[in-house]
Amino acid sequence: VGGDFNNEGTVEVCFGNLWGLISQDGWTDEDAKVICNQIGYKRGIAQPKYDSFYGKPKKTIHLRNVNCAGDENSFSECTKTRLSLYSGKLEQANTVVAGVDCIYDEPTEPPCIENPDIKPSDACDSSGSFRLMKKGSVSTDEGRFEYCYNGFWTPLCTMDNRLADVACRQLGHTQYSWGAIVESGEFGTLLNYSLIVNITCSGLENSVSDCNLFATDDNCLPWCPHNNVGLRCFDSGDCEEGTIRLVDGIIEQEGRVEICVNQVWGSVCDEGWDKTDAHVVCQQMGHPELEPVVFTGSYFGDGKYPIVYSNLKCGGWENDITECGK
Repeated sequence: VGGDFNNEGTVEVCFGNLWGLISQDGWTDEDAKVICNQIGYKRGIAQPKYDSFYGKPKKTIHLRNVNCAGDENSFSECTKTRLSLYSGKLEQANTVVAGVDCIYDEPTEPPCIENPDIKPSDACDSSGSFRLMKKGSVSTDEGRFEYCYNGFWTPLCTMDNRLADVACRQLGHTQYSWGAIVESGEFGTLLNYSLIVNITCSGLENSVSDCNLFATDDNCLPWCPHNNVGLRCFDSGDCEEGTIRLVDGIIEQEGRVEICVNQVWGSVCDEGWDKTDAHVVCQQMGHPELEPVVFTGSYFGDGKYPIVYSNLKCGGWENDITECGK
Protein backbone atom coordinates (compact mmCIF):
# COMPACT_ATOMS: atom_id res chain seq x y z
CA VAL A 1 0.00 0.00 0.00
CA GLY A 2 1.00 3.66 -0.36
CA GLY A 3 2.89 3.32 -3.64
CA ASP A 4 2.04 5.12 -6.87
CA PHE A 5 1.78 1.76 -8.68
CA ASN A 6 0.61 -1.77 -7.87
CA ASN A 7 4.17 -3.10 -7.87
CA GLU A 8 5.42 -0.95 -4.96
CA GLY A 9 4.44 0.05 -1.46
CA THR A 10 4.55 -0.63 2.26
CA VAL A 11 4.15 -4.35 2.89
CA GLU A 12 1.07 -5.40 4.86
CA VAL A 13 0.54 -8.97 6.01
CA CYS A 14 -2.61 -10.61 7.39
CA PHE A 15 -2.54 -12.46 10.71
CA GLY A 16 -5.58 -13.27 12.82
CA ASN A 17 -7.84 -11.70 10.17
CA LEU A 18 -6.08 -8.38 10.78
CA TRP A 19 -3.81 -6.45 8.40
CA GLY A 20 -0.56 -5.35 9.99
CA LEU A 21 2.96 -4.16 9.20
CA ILE A 22 6.51 -5.55 9.17
CA SER A 23 9.38 -3.94 11.03
CA GLN A 24 12.36 -3.22 8.79
CA ASP A 25 14.71 -4.92 11.28
CA GLY A 26 16.60 -7.50 9.24
CA TRP A 27 14.75 -6.58 6.02
CA THR A 28 16.81 -7.79 3.00
CA ASP A 29 16.78 -8.34 -0.76
CA GLU A 30 15.75 -11.97 -0.20
CA ASP A 31 12.74 -10.94 1.86
CA ALA A 32 11.65 -8.48 -0.84
CA LYS A 33 12.12 -11.16 -3.53
CA VAL A 34 9.72 -13.56 -1.81
CA ILE A 35 7.12 -10.80 -1.42
CA CYS A 36 7.37 -9.82 -5.10
CA ASN A 37 7.19 -13.45 -6.25
CA GLN A 38 4.12 -14.11 -4.11
CA ILE A 39 2.16 -11.14 -5.47
CA GLY A 40 2.95 -12.06 -9.08
CA TYR A 41 6.11 -10.11 -10.00
CA LYS A 42 8.38 -13.09 -10.63
CA ARG A 43 10.69 -11.33 -13.13
CA GLY A 44 12.91 -8.34 -12.62
CA ILE A 45 14.40 -6.86 -9.46
CA ALA A 46 12.89 -6.97 -5.99
CA GLN A 47 14.17 -3.90 -4.16
CA PRO A 48 13.69 -3.59 -0.38
CA LYS A 49 12.62 -0.17 0.86
CA TYR A 50 13.43 1.20 4.29
CA ASP A 51 12.46 3.94 6.74
CA SER A 52 8.72 3.71 6.04
CA PHE A 53 9.50 4.83 2.50
CA TYR A 54 5.87 4.55 1.32
CA GLY A 55 4.37 5.73 4.59
CA LYS A 56 3.26 3.94 7.75
CA PRO A 57 -0.46 3.21 8.12
CA LYS A 58 -1.88 3.27 11.65
CA LYS A 59 -1.83 -0.51 12.02
CA THR A 60 -0.22 -2.94 14.41
CA ILE A 61 3.28 -4.31 13.83
CA HIS A 62 2.83 -8.02 13.14
CA LEU A 63 6.40 -9.12 12.37
CA ARG A 64 10.04 -8.32 12.91
CA ASN A 65 13.36 -10.05 12.11
CA VAL A 66 12.08 -11.64 8.90
CA ASN A 67 14.65 -14.03 7.41
CA CYS A 68 13.85 -15.44 3.95
CA ALA A 69 16.27 -17.46 1.82
CA GLY A 70 14.72 -16.03 -1.34
CA ASP A 71 13.48 -19.29 -2.86
CA GLU A 72 10.34 -19.72 -0.73
CA ASN A 73 7.02 -19.97 -2.56
CA SER A 74 5.21 -18.02 0.13
CA PHE A 75 6.19 -15.43 2.70
CA SER A 76 4.64 -17.68 5.35
CA GLU A 77 7.54 -20.14 4.83
CA CYS A 78 10.16 -17.58 5.96
CA THR A 79 11.41 -17.53 9.53
CA LYS A 80 10.29 -14.47 11.47
CA THR A 81 9.33 -13.16 14.88
CA ARG A 82 5.60 -12.64 15.29
CA LEU A 83 4.43 -10.06 17.81
CA SER A 84 1.27 -10.26 19.86
CA LEU A 85 -1.43 -7.74 19.07
CA TYR A 86 -0.67 -5.91 22.32
CA SER A 87 3.11 -5.77 21.64
CA GLY A 88 2.57 -4.76 18.03
CA LYS A 89 0.42 -1.81 19.03
CA LEU A 90 3.00 -0.71 21.60
CA GLU A 91 5.79 -0.81 19.00
CA GLN A 92 3.83 0.93 16.24
CA ALA A 93 4.82 4.46 17.22
CA ASN A 94 8.59 3.87 17.28
CA THR A 95 9.02 1.32 14.49
CA VAL A 96 9.95 2.06 10.88
CA VAL A 97 8.32 -0.37 8.50
CA ALA A 98 9.39 -2.39 5.48
CA GLY A 99 8.42 -1.77 1.88
CA VAL A 100 9.25 -3.22 -1.54
CA ASP A 101 9.55 -2.04 -5.12
CA CYS A 102 9.04 -4.92 -7.54
CA ILE A 103 10.86 -3.48 -10.54
CA TYR A 104 9.50 -5.86 -13.12
CA ASP A 105 10.73 -6.42 -16.67
CA GLU A 106 8.26 -5.62 -19.40
CA PRO A 107 8.44 -8.60 -21.75
CA THR A 108 10.47 -7.63 -24.80
CA GLU A 109 8.57 -8.23 -28.00
CA PRO A 110 10.44 -10.60 -30.32
CA PRO A 111 11.57 -9.24 -33.70
CA CYS A 112 9.72 -12.13 -35.33
CA ILE A 113 7.26 -14.90 -34.54
CA GLU A 114 7.70 -18.54 -35.46
CA ASN A 115 5.16 -20.46 -37.54
CA PRO A 116 1.93 -18.56 -36.74
CA ASP A 117 -1.45 -19.98 -37.72
CA ILE A 118 -2.74 -18.03 -40.72
CA LYS A 119 -6.50 -17.51 -40.64
CA PRO A 120 -8.42 -18.53 -43.80
CA SER A 121 -10.62 -15.43 -43.41
CA ASP A 122 -7.61 -13.35 -44.44
CA ALA A 123 -7.56 -14.86 -47.94
CA CYS A 124 -7.31 -12.62 -51.04
CA ASP A 125 -7.36 -13.26 -54.80
CA SER A 126 -5.02 -10.80 -56.48
CA SER A 127 -1.38 -10.98 -55.36
CA GLY A 128 0.36 -7.60 -55.49
CA SER A 129 -2.83 -5.62 -54.83
CA PHE A 130 -3.35 -3.61 -51.65
CA ARG A 131 -6.17 -1.91 -49.77
CA LEU A 132 -6.69 0.59 -46.98
CA MET A 133 -9.05 -0.72 -44.28
CA LYS A 134 -10.92 1.67 -42.00
CA LYS A 135 -13.52 0.40 -39.51
CA GLY A 136 -14.02 -2.80 -41.48
CA SER A 137 -14.49 -1.09 -44.86
CA VAL A 138 -12.17 -0.35 -47.76
CA SER A 139 -11.19 3.32 -48.03
CA THR A 140 -9.42 5.28 -50.76
CA ASP A 141 -8.17 7.98 -48.40
CA GLU A 142 -6.96 6.42 -45.14
CA GLY A 143 -6.77 3.16 -43.26
CA ARG A 144 -4.64 0.18 -42.30
CA PHE A 145 -2.38 -0.82 -45.21
CA GLU A 146 -2.98 -4.45 -46.25
CA TYR A 147 -1.10 -6.19 -49.07
CA CYS A 148 -2.17 -9.35 -50.90
CA TYR A 149 0.67 -11.86 -50.72
CA ASN A 150 0.50 -15.56 -51.67
CA GLY A 151 -3.28 -15.53 -51.35
CA PHE A 152 -3.52 -13.83 -47.96
CA TRP A 153 -3.96 -10.22 -46.79
CA THR A 154 -1.06 -9.12 -44.64
CA PRO A 155 -0.37 -5.86 -42.79
CA LEU A 156 3.03 -4.16 -42.90
CA CYS A 157 5.19 -3.60 -39.85
CA THR A 158 7.06 -0.75 -41.55
CA MET A 159 6.64 1.65 -44.47
CA ASP A 160 8.67 4.51 -45.98
CA ASN A 161 7.60 7.72 -47.72
CA ARG A 162 8.28 6.42 -51.23
CA LEU A 163 5.92 3.50 -50.78
CA ALA A 164 3.36 5.93 -49.34
CA ASP A 165 3.87 8.09 -52.46
CA VAL A 166 3.16 5.26 -54.86
CA ALA A 167 0.24 3.84 -52.87
CA CYS A 168 -1.61 7.16 -52.69
CA ARG A 169 -1.04 7.80 -56.38
CA GLN A 170 -2.36 4.33 -57.25
CA LEU A 171 -5.50 5.06 -55.19
CA GLY A 172 -6.34 7.94 -57.52
CA HIS A 173 -4.76 10.84 -55.70
CA THR A 174 -3.33 12.27 -58.91
CA GLN A 175 -2.78 15.65 -57.27
CA TYR A 176 -1.03 13.77 -54.47
CA SER A 177 1.18 15.90 -52.32
CA TRP A 178 1.53 14.17 -48.97
CA GLY A 179 1.04 10.69 -47.58
CA ALA A 180 1.12 10.49 -43.81
CA ILE A 181 2.33 7.15 -42.44
CA VAL A 182 0.27 6.23 -39.36
CA GLU A 183 2.15 4.02 -36.88
CA SER A 184 -0.03 4.58 -33.81
CA GLY A 185 -2.34 1.62 -34.43
CA GLU A 186 -5.21 4.05 -35.08
CA PHE A 187 -6.71 1.75 -37.72
CA GLY A 188 -6.55 -1.42 -35.65
CA THR A 189 -4.69 -4.69 -36.08
CA LEU A 190 -5.25 -7.29 -38.79
CA LEU A 191 -2.52 -9.67 -37.59
CA ASN A 192 0.23 -9.56 -34.96
CA TYR A 193 2.78 -10.22 -37.69
CA SER A 194 3.48 -9.53 -41.37
CA LEU A 195 3.99 -12.09 -44.12
CA ILE A 196 6.62 -9.84 -45.74
CA VAL A 197 9.61 -7.90 -44.41
CA ASN A 198 8.97 -4.69 -46.37
CA ILE A 199 8.27 -3.15 -49.76
CA THR A 200 10.71 -0.66 -51.28
CA CYS A 201 9.91 1.74 -54.12
CA SER A 202 11.86 4.37 -56.04
CA GLY A 203 8.80 6.64 -55.88
CA LEU A 204 8.33 6.69 -59.66
CA GLU A 205 6.27 3.49 -59.95
CA ASN A 206 2.62 3.67 -60.98
CA SER A 207 1.66 0.65 -58.89
CA VAL A 208 2.79 -0.86 -55.60
CA SER A 209 3.09 -4.20 -57.41
CA ASP A 210 5.95 -2.66 -59.45
CA CYS A 211 8.00 -2.08 -56.28
CA ASN A 212 10.48 -4.52 -54.76
CA LEU A 213 9.04 -6.94 -52.24
CA PHE A 214 11.25 -8.59 -49.62
CA ALA A 215 9.83 -11.89 -48.46
CA THR A 216 10.31 -13.32 -44.98
CA ASP A 217 11.94 -16.44 -43.74
CA ASP A 218 8.91 -18.74 -43.52
CA ASN A 219 10.04 -19.91 -40.10
CA CYS A 220 10.00 -16.45 -38.53
CA LEU A 221 7.69 -13.59 -39.52
CA PRO A 222 8.06 -9.88 -38.53
CA TRP A 223 6.20 -9.18 -35.28
CA CYS A 224 4.16 -5.95 -34.91
CA PRO A 225 1.07 -6.50 -32.70
CA HIS A 226 0.54 -2.84 -31.79
CA ASN A 227 1.42 -0.95 -34.95
CA ASN A 228 0.07 -2.42 -38.16
CA VAL A 229 1.05 0.48 -40.41
CA GLY A 230 -1.67 2.80 -41.68
CA LEU A 231 -1.65 5.39 -44.46
CA ARG A 232 -3.48 8.69 -44.85
CA CYS A 233 -3.49 10.28 -48.32
CA PHE A 234 -4.00 14.00 -48.86
CA ASP A 235 -5.03 15.76 -52.06
CA SER A 236 -3.49 19.11 -52.81
CA GLY A 237 -5.54 22.19 -53.61
CA ASP A 238 -7.12 22.52 -50.15
CA CYS A 239 -5.30 25.74 -49.27
CA GLU A 240 -3.22 28.61 -50.63
CA GLU A 241 0.54 28.15 -50.53
CA GLY A 242 2.18 29.77 -47.50
CA THR A 243 -1.08 30.46 -45.65
CA ILE A 244 -0.88 29.97 -41.90
CA ARG A 245 -3.59 29.27 -39.31
CA LEU A 246 -4.06 28.38 -35.64
CA VAL A 247 -6.24 25.34 -34.97
CA ASP A 248 -8.02 23.80 -31.96
CA GLY A 249 -7.44 26.67 -29.55
CA ILE A 250 -10.16 28.05 -27.32
CA ILE A 251 -9.72 31.61 -28.57
CA GLU A 252 -8.83 32.93 -32.01
CA GLN A 253 -5.24 33.89 -31.11
CA GLU A 254 -4.11 30.44 -29.94
CA GLY A 255 -3.82 26.91 -31.28
CA ARG A 256 -1.72 24.41 -33.16
CA VAL A 257 0.29 26.09 -35.94
CA GLU A 258 -0.60 24.79 -39.40
CA ILE A 259 0.87 26.04 -42.67
CA CYS A 260 0.00 25.33 -46.29
CA VAL A 261 2.87 23.63 -48.15
CA ASN A 262 2.39 22.22 -51.65
CA GLN A 263 -1.30 23.14 -51.24
CA VAL A 264 -1.78 20.79 -48.27
CA TRP A 265 -2.15 21.82 -44.62
CA GLY A 266 0.64 20.58 -42.39
CA SER A 267 1.90 21.08 -38.84
CA VAL A 268 5.23 22.18 -37.39
CA CYS A 269 7.36 19.87 -35.23
CA ASP A 270 8.12 21.46 -31.85
CA GLU A 271 11.78 20.50 -32.11
CA GLY A 272 13.61 23.83 -31.93
CA TRP A 273 10.34 25.74 -31.55
CA ASP A 274 10.89 28.92 -29.51
CA LYS A 275 9.51 32.37 -28.76
CA THR A 276 11.20 33.97 -31.78
CA ASP A 277 9.51 31.51 -34.13
CA ALA A 278 6.19 32.17 -32.39
CA HIS A 279 6.72 35.93 -32.80
CA VAL A 280 7.01 35.55 -36.58
CA VAL A 281 3.79 33.49 -36.62
CA CYS A 282 1.93 36.14 -34.61
CA GLN A 283 3.28 38.88 -36.88
CA GLN A 284 2.22 36.98 -40.01
CA MET A 285 -1.27 36.61 -38.57
CA GLY A 286 -1.56 40.34 -37.97
CA HIS A 287 -0.67 40.51 -34.27
CA PRO A 288 2.85 42.03 -34.15
CA GLU A 289 1.96 43.87 -30.93
CA LEU A 290 1.10 40.71 -28.96
CA GLU A 291 3.63 38.86 -26.77
CA PRO A 292 3.70 35.20 -27.87
CA VAL A 293 3.45 32.27 -25.45
CA VAL A 294 5.07 29.07 -26.70
CA PHE A 295 3.31 25.69 -26.32
CA THR A 296 5.05 22.37 -27.05
CA GLY A 297 4.24 18.68 -26.69
CA SER A 298 1.18 18.79 -28.97
CA TYR A 299 -0.57 21.00 -26.40
CA PHE A 300 -3.44 21.67 -28.84
CA GLY A 301 -3.47 18.09 -30.19
CA ASP A 302 -1.55 16.36 -32.97
CA GLY A 303 -4.04 17.16 -35.72
CA LYS A 304 -4.52 14.86 -38.70
CA TYR A 305 -2.13 16.49 -41.16
CA PRO A 306 1.53 15.62 -41.82
CA ILE A 307 4.51 17.43 -40.26
CA VAL A 308 5.86 19.79 -42.90
CA TYR A 309 8.51 21.79 -40.99
CA SER A 310 10.91 21.02 -38.16
CA ASN A 311 13.85 22.81 -36.51
CA LEU A 312 12.58 26.30 -37.34
CA LYS A 313 15.25 28.97 -36.92
CA CYS A 314 13.57 32.35 -37.24
CA GLY A 315 15.57 35.50 -36.53
CA GLY A 316 12.48 37.52 -35.61
CA TRP A 317 12.67 40.02 -38.47
CA GLU A 318 10.94 37.79 -41.05
CA ASN A 319 7.45 38.73 -42.25
CA ASP A 320 6.55 35.17 -43.12
CA ILE A 321 7.41 31.81 -41.53
CA THR A 322 8.42 30.48 -44.94
CA GLU A 323 11.36 32.92 -44.84
CA CYS A 324 12.79 31.27 -41.71
CA GLY A 325 15.52 28.66 -41.75
CA LYS A 326 14.13 25.13 -41.27
